Amino acid sequence: MNFSLNLAVSQAEALPVWLELLAMMTTALYGAAVARSRNIPIYGTMLSGIMVGVGGGLCRDIMLNLKPVAIFTWYYLPAMLFAAVIGALFFYKLVKQQIPNLLLHGLAVGLLISIGAQKALVFHAPIISALFCGVVTASFGGMIADWIAQERTTVGKQAHWFGAALTVGTICYLIGSIFINFYAGLVLSIIVTTSLRVLSVTKDWPSPYWPNESKNS
Repeated sequence: MNFSLNLAVSQAEALPVWLELLAMMTTALYGAAVARSRNIPIYGTMLSGIMVGVGGGLCRDIMLNLKPVAIFTWYYLPAMLFAAVIGALFFYKLVKQQIPNLLLHGLAVGLLISIGAQKALVFHAPIISALFCGVVTASFGGMIADWIAQERTTVGKQAHWFGAALTVGTICYLIGSIFINFYAGLVLSIIVTTSLRVLSVTKDWPSPYWPNESKNS
């Protein structure tokens, strides 16, 4: 079993450029839409969109000791800016609605999980490190955007199973990618992450606190 798992990891498919770009653009679109929905000025909205788009990938590449692809490939930043403009112009009203917001967020997070975990597998990182890369890639950009907006980060407030959605989504991605193929992992990640986000918020499943503590303490 260990041998077959190592073999599967060593033969991990290269991360398609179009998918990495799509993941970052989707996230930049979402980030700018959320920023405008918070009444942030144009410059801050564009900066938030770009940082949400590239932040997770930058962190992932630094952890893997690679040149950040978003900085050293000329078309990434213009693509992030374009996606941010589209998000700010056409999607900011959509993200004010709970279900569309959760669906778009789940899609963006599922894509980021995939590009984070897969790149770690391609560069022969251990499974636990690939899991960590998936979670961090999906978290980091949003943390920067919340900081720009002077909001508490999602992981620092009541997030309705946000951490669980990231972790379980990444595990499902790794299972699908290693034992079936890359695209199976991608689909599993998006479905599981989005489903957990929608269910945990609509059913009001709170994120757990430490014993004898609560969000009001």
